[in-house]
Amino acid sequence: MDTKSIQKELDRIQESSYAKKTDKQLMSYELLSQLYKHKNKGVQPPELAVFNNPVNRRCKLNIQIAREIRKKYNCHVYGKQKLAKEYGVSPSVIYRIVKGKSWKEKEIPP
Repeated sequence: MDTKSIQKELDRIQESSYAKKTDKQLMSYELLSQLYKHKNKGVQPPELAVFNNPVNRRCKLNIQIAREIRKKYNCHVYGKQKLAKEYGVSPSVIYRIVKGKSWKEKEIPP
């Protein structure tokens, strides 16, 4: 097939009612989707608990223990592995506490 016949076939397909109808449907679905996303942005269903809220956490540690871990941590003397065994958590949990990525002081007042 030459390029003219291919282009002619493509033009025929684009001009068909099926293609136009599908494009209109896609555009309307996209618009509805954007409206829904904008309307419900940041909205959480009421039946779901806010799991990042420390009150709803079910974990082995609390803010007092996190403060103890920060005080005890000494890089080569009393490290992540030793603290993890002592408190029954993984070293990555200790790392996140020490670096301030979890159990942040501004989350809960003392």
